[in-house]
Amino acid sequence: MKKIAITGATGLMGRSLMTTLSSYFHTLGTGFSRAAGDIHKLDLNNESAITAFLDTHQPDALIHAAAERKPDVCEQSPEQTLALNVQATQFLAQQCKLRNIRLIFISTDYVFDGTQAPYIENSATNPLNFYGQSKQQAEQAVLANSELHSVIRVPVLYGDVTYLAESAVTVIAEQISETQPSKHDHWAVRYPTHVEDIALTLKDLLKQPDNLGGIFHISNHQAMSKYDMACIIADHRNYPRSLLTPLPTPSQTAQRPYNCALKDTRLTKLGISHQRDFSTAIKYILSSQ
Repeated sequence: MKKIAITGATGLMGRSLMTTLSSYFHTLGTGFSRAAGDIHKLDLNNESAITAFLDTHQPDALIHAAAERKPDVCEQSPEQTLALNVQATQFLAQQCKLRNIRLIFISTDYVFDGTQAPYIENSATNPLNFYGQSKQQAEQAVLANSELHSVIRVPVLYGDVTYLAESAVTVIAEQISETQPSKHDHWAVRYPTHVEDIALTLKDLLKQPDNLGGIFHISNHQAMSKYDMACIIADHRNYPRSLLTPLPTPSQTAQRPYNCALKDTRLTKLGISHQRDFSTAIKYILSSQ
């Protein structure tokens, strides 16, 4: 049985990767501040700890899901962002190549500027914010190290959260109210994607390793703004939509792209597709909170 190591295994995506892939592979999860139980504690800023982990466990593949993902935090803490998103990724890519370990790096649609959607895998990148820039640099480092390494670009994610603010999608449920008005971005076009669909897609790719390597796009195809998501969530909670106000212009600190629709041409050729209806999925997630 193949051994798959996963960084960021305590996070939203990491937990789904662990749950889904453990049915098909021997999985090893790593984390840092929240590492407990079967999760190995690994400081990705400690190069000696990384090499010791790789030498001890010798995985066949490493899915690098750990990152600073909040664009506004990245703008405020550039050195910390570069250390985790770029430097740690580059070191992992180098060390995995030396050990014949396939690195699967989780990137973002924010490497694009959002002006020429949809984007295919070889579209030119042009990130607008520091988060996207850090991921762009990391992608370049991964792909330069080995043709067997993979970059997986994903859009905004949601799934089974431990608390609503864990996802930029489910946090909307905290922002709306049955009695108080709230405002939501209705400018940027987004494609919220369930983390389990990402995990299922990676499972399929790992089961046919000859097709790994290079860039893949994984994305749901339902286009909506945060205001659209807020309306759906309000309906499920029986809150009046009249309290929701759409914002026609961007309002965040870090600049966001308008529309970064990812076209998954490589997955389509492989016949790999995992999609789910947003309204149905978010209703189930909210019912468990």
